[in-house]
Amino acid sequence: MKIDSIHDIRKLLLSYHSVIYTRDPEADIILMEEELSMLKEARLLEAKDYYACKFVLQAEQRMLEQNNRK
Repeated sequence: MKIDSIHDIRKLLLSYHSVIYTRDPEADIILMEEELSMLKEARLLEAKDYYACKFVLQAEQRMLEQNNRK
């Protein structure tokens, strides 16, 4: 699965019956990171997919931080 956006991460998590939506984008990112870590530890998620997700989430976090500064 190609992971280029937060939407792709949401679809991936949904395939594991995990829905994360709190109305707070920063909280969503934290919860997604935790869920992805648990999936990786359980060896349900390949390392390359895990790191692709982490990269997208970090970029999303940086974008949120920049928008909050304005």
